[in-house]
Amino acid sequence: MSNDELGSSNPPLNAGEFLRQVLGELGSRVGAIWIGGSGQLIPLFAIGLEESGLFNGPNGRPFLQQILSDSINQGRAQTFDTEGLIEPTGFGHATLFVVPMLISNTQPGVVLVAERPNLPQQQRVGMMRHIELRCRELTNQIAKMVTPNLGPTPEAAVTPSVGPNLAPSMGPVRVAAPQISSPQIAAAAPMASRPAVDPQAVLDYLLSLQRSLDLNEVSNVVVNDGRILFGVDRVSLAMLRGRKAVVTAVSGQESVHPRGNLIRAMRRLTQKVIAAGEPFRYDGSIGNVPKELEEPLAEFIQEAGTRFLMIVPLLEPERLVKPEEPMGGGKPQRIDRPPIGALIVEQMSSSEPSSQLKGTLDSVADHIAAAAYNSHSHSTIFLLPVWRSMGRFFEWLRGRRLAIAAAIAAALVTAGAALVLVPWDYRVDGTGRLMPVIQREVFAPWDGQVTELLVEGGDHVQEGQELIKLRNDDLKTELVKVESELQEKQKLLHSLKAQADEAEKQGKKDEKLKANGKAMETQVEIEGGKLQLEILEERQKRLIVRAPIAGIVTTFQVQQLLANRPVKRGDLLLQVMDEKGDWQLELEIAEHRVGRILKAQKELGEHLPIEYRLLTNPESSYDATLKTLATRTVTAEEDGSVLEARATLDTEKLPSRAIGADVRARIGCGKSNLGDVLFGDVVEFIQRYLWW
Repeated sequence: MSNDELGSSNPPLNAGEFLRQVLGELGSRVGAIWIGGSGQLIPLFAIGLEESGLFNGPNGRPFLQQILSDSINQGRAQTFDTEGLIEPTGFGHATLFVVPMLISNTQPGVVLVAERPNLPQQQRVGMMRHIELRCRELTNQIAKMVTPNLGPTPEAAVTPSVGPNLAPSMGPVRVAAPQISSPQIAAAAPMASRPAVDPQAVLDYLLSLQRSLDLNEVSNVVVNDGRILFGVDRVSLAMLRGRKAVVTAVSGQESVHPRGNLIRAMRRLTQKVIAAGEPFRYDGSIGNVPKELEEPLAEFIQEAGTRFLMIVPLLEPERLVKPEEPMGGGKPQRIDRPPIGALIVEQMSSSEPSSQLKGTLDSVADHIAAAAYNSHSHSTIFLLPVWRSMGRFFEWLRGRRLAIAAAIAAALVTAGAALVLVPWDYRVDGTGRLMPVIQREVFAPWDGQVTELLVEGGDHVQEGQELIKLRNDDLKTELVKVESELQEKQKLLHSLKAQADEAEKQGKKDEKLKANGKAMETQVEIEGGKLQLEILEERQKRLIVRAPIAGIVTTFQVQQLLANRPVKRGDLLLQVMDEKGDWQLELEIAEHRVGRILKAQKELGEHLPIEYRLLTNPESSYDATLKTLATRTVTAEEDGSVLEARATLDTEKLPSRAIGADVRARIGCGKSNLGDVLFGDVVEFIQRYLWW
């Protein structure tokens, strides 16, 4: 037998020519046809599939086997994006269109077309619809050539084209269901050769409608299962949102894009039909189309390519308990059933409705309306997730869990009451040092250079003991200068006195008076020079730094710090502290905690009790008393703004007297409730940073 053009009625069909025509119409370069046989899908013809390297990766063959098997078993066309699923070795990822070919009493077939990745949704729908139409033409011709019992096999009905494009290297693909019987085909795809409606299929469809109250799940069951039950190409569901119709589900699509041209045209036409309140049917003839539907119908047919269309308004279900009839024998009250949406049924291959549609649509329309109305009413409940969670929680509480929950609630109530009613000591934390009360700092009296250090850190000194000797060359020079000038003035004074005596002997009164005047002037200068000399000598004496008090030198590493170092007047040289006298705590309190202390001082007095621990002896605590609290804040390196405080303590009870030992103290601020003691800091933090 010869291989004629696709579309001839009796001769065998050329699969290669059919695939080339489909790819040429779509502008695609890669495609293949498989046909069933002995539990496998055998590659019948392929164009560019092996060269593309789509399925040559590590997961390519299992992925191909899976999508072909799923398409056969589910009986519906599918679209896949290979990105993220497999790793091609050729020109890259692609969008795959997989369309099954199912004919009664024959083995199944599958057509695969590969296109560029990430196609727009509208273009995907158009390409899929075109491939399905061409495959349906092929399967209709095969169905005419294959008789139920004595007809040829599919391999005889569709002949392969022998040549390099047969792609035998792809090998057979195993499928879960190697041969599909007539009942399976009738439930899998809308074909003209289907048997009569199966009552069990109708019951299963109605049961599926009642399995959920989620509007999305119900909508998907309505359109996807309805497409199989009605034996049509596409089923869509539109619901009213106020006065507008919104398409909520379309068979074969996971989601609906409301801005697509097809969905917009469908929405406008459906809204007009719902407003009219009557079912609308279009079978190719426009003679009976109402005038207000002509324009939206033409727009929809142009976008969808539909040859048969039926739009059935869905009405709100009747109330199970009808209102009582009025007294006095009046007319019974009429209850209107407002529309809630519409069911849109389409066929692209024929202008006549399928036999399944005629026998099932009228019987299931009210059930679809009831399921859609109930799911929509359920989804509009205010705060539905909250009520559902509460219901599950109370359901979970049944039995023993209720007693456990009651015990937990009682424990929480008891804990809350304890936090409010139980009194507890409130204490404010502070950090500081242990220091002697008497402590002095030694400063440089004049500019100079350290020439001699007479003490070391830790030495005990007496009051007035020499500590450091300084040298000031400028002061010494000035002292020598003043001494020299003083000597010259004294010599001049003796000379002037001698001149006065000589003038008196000679009787020269004017010269005597003049000599006495200069002598008096010189005497005054001498007195000033002596005073200046005393001051300089005092300065010279003060270059020897002495201990201001008896105590211990607390400055560490004096030699490294001061030896041969030039200093200026006012520089800190040493610290001397009286460790044998009284001791005190020098504390720093965070600024935001001072309010508690001030409040406690008003209620309990200024001298608040303190409990402190020395880090040198942390296992024991000791008592002290708050003595003074500063009136202004200072900035600490670690704690930010703090107030300084001083606390007196019993020196006799100190275990050790380590000057500057770190201290952690707690200042008692009286009684407060347990909740304030435990969570007062949290409340103050919220008030400080979040409330204001």
